[in-house]
Amino acid sequence: MFGQMGDILHAILYPLYYAVSGILVGFDWLFSLVLDPNSGWTWGLSIVGLTVVIRILLIPLFVKQIKTSRNMQLLQPKIKELQKKHGHDRERMAQETMKLYQDTGTNPFASCLPLLMQAPVLYALFHVLRTAAKDSAIGLLTQSHARSLADGQIFGARISDTFTGAQSIHVQVLTAVLVVIMTATTFSFGSTQKCVPYAPLQPKLPAESAAPR
Repeated sequence: MFGQMGDILHAILYPLYYAVSGILVGFDWLFSLVLDPNSGWTWGLSIVGLTVVIRILLIPLFVKQIKTSRNMQLLQPKIKELQKKHGHDRERMAQETMKLYQDTGTNPFASCLPLLMQAPVLYALFHVLRTAAKDSAIGLLTQSHARSLADGQIFGARISDTFTGAQSIHVQVLTAVLVVIMTATTFSFGSTQKCVPYAPLQPKLPAESAAPR
C-alpha cells in the first residue's frame, strides 16, 4: 500500500524533479565558469542559488501570508464581539464570521499557502539531492553530475556524507554549524514579519457605491 502511494507521489512530483534538477545544473554550469566543476563549493553554491530562486518565487505568497496574519490580528476584537453576541448560536456565529471576512477581504486560509506550496518543492529538492548523493541520475541531473556532487567536499566533509554515518568529525561539526545558521535565519525572518507596517482594515464597497458620482 505504502509502496503504491510512494509511486503515485513520485509520479505527481516528477515535473518538479526536472525543474529542481534543471535549476541546480544551471547554477553548476554558471559557477563552473570560475570554479572547479567537481569542487564541493561549486555544488554548495548551486544549492544555495537554487534555494534563493525558490524563496524569490514564494515571496508573493509570504507577503500575502503576512497581510493575512495582520488582518486576523485586527479582526480579533470584532470576532470577540461576535462571540459574545452569537456564542449560543454556532451557525449564526459562523455566518457572521464569514461575512466579516468577506467584508474586509480577509482569507483565513491564506496563511497556510506558503507552507502548502513550498512543501512539495522542498521535498523535490530533498529527493533530488538524496538521489544524487547515491550516485544516481535524476531529472536533468546526469550520472556524471551525480558523481561529481556526491564526491564534492566542503571543509573536508563530503556532500553525500550523513551525520551518523560519516567517519570524519568534520561532518558533525559542519552540520551543527549549518543548523545554528539555519535556526538563526529562520528566527530573523520571523522577527521581520513583526516589523511590516500595515494599514487599518477597510470594508469592501460594492462596485456601484464605489464609483464616482
